Amino acid sequence: MWEPGVGTSAQDAAALRCARLLESADAARSSACATSSRVLALLCLLACPCVSAAEVLDRIAVTVDKQVIAESDVIRYLRVAAFLDRKPVDLSGAAKRTAAAALVDRYLMLEESDDSHITLPSVDATAALLQQVKAQYPSEAAYQAALREYHIGEQDLEKHLLAGMRALRFTDLRFRPEIQISDQELNVAYNKYAAEWRATHSGTPPSLEDNRADLEKLLTDQRASEALDEWLVTARQKRHVEYREAAFQ
Repeated sequence: MWEPGVGTSAQDAAALRCARLLESADAARSSACATSSRVLALLCLLACPCVSAAEVLDRIAVTVDKQVIAESDVIRYLRVAAFLDRKPVDLSGAAKRTAAAALVDRYLMLEESDDSHITLPSVDATAALLQQVKAQYPSEAAYQAALREYHIGEQDLEKHLLAGMRALRFTDLRFRPEIQISDQELNVAYNKYAAEWRATHSGTPPSLEDNRADLEKLLTDQRASEALDEWLVTARQKRHVEYREAAFQ
């Protein structure tokens, strides 16, 4: 199941449904049609007492065909990323657009995984990563205080970590099996490595054979990343991706 960013709540989903009704009312040609649509939207709000006024104002940031990614998803992505990097949260328009693009890519990878029957990690797989994050803090209280400072919850962090793990797994299973590294590519990579080694060391650098496994992994990772980027370009072109400029002001 697609969870944009670090997850869209039921309240967000209800708010977005109502927002779409309001948008259709504004676009209606006749006042009677607009009035009817607005009444329907208000009934939607009344039927969802759990949706607060602030949540109703949540805007659509981007759509991928009929899939909606809300501005709140984009903001949560940026808050969790800043928390992990221990940097101030950047909510500028440029940062939000970059985050929205990353969420679009996540959706495309997840959908392709479903279509290709690729098994991705479940939330249980994030336990070790979550512990590594917690270990950076002197106590549980300090960790919880940091979460509050960034206005996120542990569930937001878990879903962000899970999305990263799924992207890596998708790349490994989808592209890595097709990659073959030639001896020529290994020699070029080794010559570069040896030159860099001599710049900071004296003597003879380790041999190609001693570094073959590491160089093969490095080159394979690079090729897999390039293959993913190329696939994403094509995948985006096949879909109708629309960014709502108002969300990136």
